[in-house]
Amino acid sequence: MPEIPIPDSQPQPLISGELRTALETYAALPRVVVATDFDGVLAPLVDDPRDSRPLPGTMDSLMALAGTEGTTVALVSGRALGSLTEVSGAQAPLLLYGSHGAESTNSGAGMALTEEQGQDLFGLNASLAEAVAAHPGARLEHKPMATAVHTRGLDPLVALAASQAAVGAAAAYGQVEVMHGKDVVEFLVAKATKGAALMALAEATNADAVLFLGDDVTDETVFARLRPTDIGIKVGPGDTAAAYRVDDPTAAAAVLALLAGLRG
Repeated sequence: MPEIPIPDSQPQPLISGELRTALETYAALPRVVVATDFDGVLAPLVDDPRDSRPLPGTMDSLMALAGTEGTTVALVSGRALGSLTEVSGAQAPLLLYGSHGAESTNSGAGMALTEEQGQDLFGLNASLAEAVAAHPGARLEHKPMATAVHTRGLDPLVALAASQAAVGAAAAYGQVEVMHGKDVVEFLVAKATKGAALMALAEATNADAVLFLGDDVTDETVFARLRPTDIGIKVGPGDTAAAYRVDDPTAAAAVLALLAGLRG
């Protein structure tokens, strides 16, 4: 009788040996920036963004890192700053960047709308509200410089129709930038990217290296700009420019806990 292979019962590590080695090298540097997206990284994705909360221990790890010498810690999210503050519960010295970096608790960071952009946003909001009204369940999120159409939890065909209707409505505003994410389409009247915000922070702090964890399409604006000494970690599936990957927010929490221990 042929031998029957015995399945490997050993659990797979949350952090690969290659990533662990990179984290050890990074942790030894004098000045670093540790930055992370919120939804899908610190917190599992949920249908209603208002219900999102960080996994236990994640904020503790970030606060511990922020308390170590030479470490700047930031949350960089597409959420409006007020929403990010509320759901994360983050406090100083953590820096918060909302609306893809257009808003920030970091003095001197952020952007302001021109009068023309403000008028565009006012008209855009009315057009998007009318466009999605025919698609029950689609939700608008208003931000200081953008409006997002959320479709998470909807039937895929309804979600597609709502997104297409929103894109069509926004086409009347030639200066509006459209950004597609996971179950969300965002319409920006002022260009802001997580990558630009994070690289400006790295320059301002004279950081030797940046570490960033992200899960969404908008996080690629960071991964694409990272230097050889930096560490980009994609959380979950999907194409990415990040050099490393972990499976889910639980693994992301393990990365932060390990880094806090190494840095401490």
